[in-house]
Amino acid sequence: MKRRTQEVHVAGRTAHATVTSHPAVARRWVHTTRWRNGGRLRSSAGLIVGMGVQWTPPFRRLPDGAEPRPATLQLCCGRRCLVFQIGKAGAGSVPLILQRFLEDARVDFFGYNVLSDCRKLSAHYGLRVACPRELRLVTGMGNASMESMAEQLLGWRGVKKSQRVGVSNWDVSTLSKRQVRYAASDALVSYCLGAKCLK
Repeated sequence: MKRRTQEVHVAGRTAHATVTSHPAVARRWVHTTRWRNGGRLRSSAGLIVGMGVQWTPPFRRLPDGAEPRPATLQLCCGRRCLVFQIGKAGAGSVPLILQRFLEDARVDFFGYNVLSDCRKLSAHYGLRVACPRELRLVTGMGNASMESMAEQLLGWRGVKKSQRVGVSNWDVSTLSKRQVRYAASDALVSYCLGAKCLK
């Protein structure tokens, strides 16, 4: 199966997640996102994207300075999310348009602990993110949880990130519905927090 879609519900909001390990599907998602937001990309407003990565916790301690390999890269713009199983696609299979999207200085990629995510993407896939925006800094909320940020800044109650799902096996061929919801909601909340902070 090249792709599947899943509705994701977070605090009464609905997003549509595209889940895939196929570069062509990821390429199409980025192309559509750029096309739909061409006006913002051409203006000084720029584009806001929520971002995150998931990985399977290693069985043994990694050497100092080593980063775990991301299994998924999740992006969200508006109510459209991509959960790209980058670990299944392979390092040489990341679409050029996705690489350029991440490197586009007109696009702000918001995420929780996003600088750590960027290091992982760079170490394992050679990807560079030009404008990562750390939510803990831009919100001024320090080490507050994403759930707390969503409640205090967006008024979203009941946002839950299951620790059990977070430490599950993200390298499986087919992600569970709970995993998709976890990854997509992470990117969606990051997007909405980023949009709130830049208002």
